Amino acid sequence: MNPFDSYQTRSGERRLGDLLKQRAAGEGQYIFVGVAEDIGVRANLGRAGAASSPAAILEALAKLPLNPWSESLDLGWIWVDVADLQVASQAHSGPEGLPALRELVAQVDARVEAAVQPLFAAGKIPILLGGGHNNAYPLLKAAAVRQPMNALNLDPHPDCRALEGRHSGNGFSYAHAAGYLNRYCVLGLSEHGCNEASWEMIQSTPGWTALSYESWAIRGEMDFTTARNLALQHVQASKFGMEVCADGIVGCPSSAQTELGWTWEQVAESVYLAGQSGQAAYLHLAEIALGLCPEERRAAVAKAAAWTAMQFIRGCESPME
Repeated sequence: MNPFDSYQTRSGERRLGDLLKQRAAGEGQYIFVGVAEDIGVRANLGRAGAASSPAAILEALAKLPLNPWSESLDLGWIWVDVADLQVASQAHSGPEGLPALRELVAQVDARVEAAVQPLFAAGKIPILLGGGHNNAYPLLKAAAVRQPMNALNLDPHPDCRALEGRHSGNGFSYAHAAGYLNRYCVLGLSEHGCNEASWEMIQSTPGWTALSYESWAIRGEMDFTTARNLALQHVQASKFGMEVCADGIVGCPSSAQTELGWTWEQVAESVYLAGQSGQAAYLHLAEIALGLCPEERRAAVAKAAAWTAMQFIRGCESPME
């Protein structure tokens, strides 16, 4: 599937869709990866709605103009076909459906890993548009061929729940147990959004840490910039994955949508700085649930996500000296 097949050229203008529509899958350096599923979210007892987001974000990306700021960027795409798994998942719901949903998530894992592993092997940088945060696990697995990866997760939740079958809430605990994840930092962890077992794992696992949202937003122990700098310092000594969960973006539709958190501008600046480090192996925008978004806001949210992804790429193209 070419997600740009339906793109319509606008007379008198050149836009990113004109470029991307002509590219073969996997061609380019920065590869947008679409994974249209919400199986992992529902396998974690969350709300469906993320499956429609990748296509909408790519549509917004296609409408961005080609100009001196964007024309030199070597962009490409792949589409991970999980449509049959998404359809199969509709037969399962509620607690009694969790075993079947978690088995389907394991199949999503295998397909995502198979799709992105050749990108990492070729030195390309994936930008995965989800989909649930379950896709952090196959990303880390595919990237950790020579050595375990680090990860920075901008998220109110640590997603290191029990190894109880795959879902969106345990990608990092599974990656760590399998030896794919080394140092890990949760930037913006909510002190009221982390279960006891997950907090114990963060505290007891060497190389793992968290900087809480309340520490800067409420108590003033530091500011967001300081916390972000500490998080980047924690992971950037070697290759790391830059993870962003929509759960922490104020007003962004997600399974655990919030009015407490950070703005799209703060997310964009964070991923730009991650790109500038020269050590970011990928960007993962997870849990954006446009299926839960009012129709009149969907285009704006999709555009914000596309714009944020472009800031990451611009950061990668402007490494710090």
